[in-house]
Amino acid sequence: MDVLNTYGGVVDYSVGSIVYGSFVFLVFAGISVIGWRMGERLWPTIFAILSLLGALLIVLSVLKPDYIPITHEVTLRPGGVIDARKYDIIEQRGAIFVIEEREVSAE
Repeated sequence: MDVLNTYGGVVDYSVGSIVYGSFVFLVFAGISVIGWRMGERLWPTIFAILSLLGALLIVLSVLKPDYIPITHEVTLRPGGVIDARKYDIIEQRGAIFVIEEREVSAE
């Protein structure tokens, strides 16, 4: 088995969630600060709660990252086989196989 390309094996912190949560936090926190300065009490409190929910979204996206599994693009030599206990075949493009490492199971 000849490995052509390997990718994955990293943790994705879901950048979109972090950016969205930061935006929500900043907008609602800014609105609540402006409302408190103007003497209002009800709407700034609601926006403060929403800004805390935005901050919670940021924290949750960092605490629960997504693991991207290790994937290999390989070709097989004549008579070669792929070990089905270690790899899952994801895709086949002609002579190129895209395989993914299986989760290690406790036996």
